[in-house]
Amino acid sequence: MTDPTGEPAIPDPAERAALNAALHTDNIETGWWDDQGRPAPWPDDIDQWQPETGETITRRPGEQPF
Repeated sequence: MTDPTGEPAIPDPAERAALNAALHTDNIETGWWDDQGRPAPWPDDIDQWQPETGETITRRPGEQPF
């Protein structure tokens, strides 16, 4: 939807509420998507995940990290 100038129009409150409900229903907030690119719920085993780390980088004294 665009306004007369061609800019995206801001939906009215009722339309915003409907769009937000659809986002919630589709689990958009999770940040997870299935193999077809559709929004997906959080994985069941998310509480068992561990961060993946690489090798520890040692710096010389006074060396900047970047």
